[in-house]
Amino acid sequence: MKHLESHFIELYSKYGTDNKLIKQYWTALKHQYLSNGRYYHNLHHIEAMLTELEAVKEMLVNIDLIWFAVFYHDVIYTPQSNSNEEDSAIYARERLINTSLNNKQIDLIVALILATKKHELHQESDFNYLVDADLSILGKPWEDYLQYTKNIRKEYAIYPDIIYLSGRRKVLNHFLAKDQVFKTHWFQERYEEQARANIARELALY
Repeated sequence: MKHLESHFIELYSKYGTDNKLIKQYWTALKHQYLSNGRYYHNLHHIEAMLTELEAVKEMLVNIDLIWFAVFYHDVIYTPQSNSNEEDSAIYARERLINTSLNNKQIDLIVALILATKKHELHQESDFNYLVDADLSILGKPWEDYLQYTKNIRKEYAIYPDIIYLSGRRKVLNHFLAKDQVFKTHWFQERYEEQARANIARELALY
């Protein structure tokens, strides 16, 4: 947690001098990610994404903008909502306008956040690395993956199995139907084979 706070404050401090405001932004962000019902989309997920992207940072073009997108991409998260990414982008923009980032940079951060909704291939590599990091849990060892599925189920606890499992199967089959789950060579080499095995194994459970 302290590592995340330091990263966030150091990042913001490059683009603003109001330390009190930056601290307020961190406190608010932390509150969002620690709110009840966040079993997977929490600060552990943010930390995992930062770790994944740290390993490929030499390949990233707009590193700081990606860091901002990681911190904010799930700041608004309600399982029954279809606009979490859009709402998170609005939340981010409202805070980023108080920095020295220009409109083009803020627009790019917003676009990066929105890209985590559909995880589609993008012509700009930064987008592909970001969405691959967001999906990296799919390629982790089975026990880690299984815990992820349990945490996701807890987040969607308001839905009965008949509804949840139908939607879950649709999502999983969507991934398997793709030529590649991951967009970048680095993530494909690292996680593609395991991800496909995990997804198929989960489907077999239903």
